[in-house]
Amino acid sequence: MSVEIYWGSGSPYAWRVLLAAEARGVPYESRLLSFSAKEHRAPAFLAINPRGKVPALKDGDRIVTESLAIMHHLDGLGSGPALFGATAEERTRVLEWCSRIMSDLEAAVYGVCRPLMAAKPEADAAAKAEAALPALHRELGELEAALAGQDWLAGGPAPSAADFAALPFIKYLERAAGKEAARGLDHGVEPLAARYPRLAAWVARIEAMPGYERTYPPHWRAG
Repeated sequence: MSVEIYWGSGSPYAWRVLLAAEARGVPYESRLLSFSAKEHRAPAFLAINPRGKVPALKDGDRIVTESLAIMHHLDGLGSGPALFGATAEERTRVLEWCSRIMSDLEAAVYGVCRPLMAAKPEADAAAKAEAALPALHRELGELEAALAGQDWLAGGPAPSAADFAALPFIKYLERAAGKEAARGLDHGVEPLAARYPRLAAWVARIEAMPGYERTYPPHWRAG
């Protein structure tokens, strides 16, 4: 019996859950909600998650919300490489990276991306993004350093929940760097390989995973 995953196109939190499900080999039924149609606020979804946020997972009578908890739930269902490690030491490394990503990387990426990705960017959008660049590059530099001599953030032979937690934010950053509001901004992000070659190679490894294309935000394909 497959689980149901409720998600929205472009949500990095939902994207990481889809990546985890694909990597872990968990069969799932995709429940794509339209943000523009406010389906995440519709009574049918609020009955699943009263907070009206994606992602959410339904496994029989069990409902799980919050991306980290959902990835942990998926880790107990599939047969692929463990998302949270196979030993206590590995679990500690994965959780340490997840915490750093969710506390520090996310804030740094949003600091740059939100001014650039606004539906109607303000006149000072580039200036706001530029002010946030030092914090962003500090975090990207730490990811680059972590990937020296290893393929995955927490080490090991396969990607973990830490890699899937981070990847959507790097892709979001690349998308923001290509927006009109970013023109003329010396952001040092695109092309990623120019400054962060190990990080760019890590992105390519995840993109090459079976099932990756099924997780890609549909509306991003339209530009």
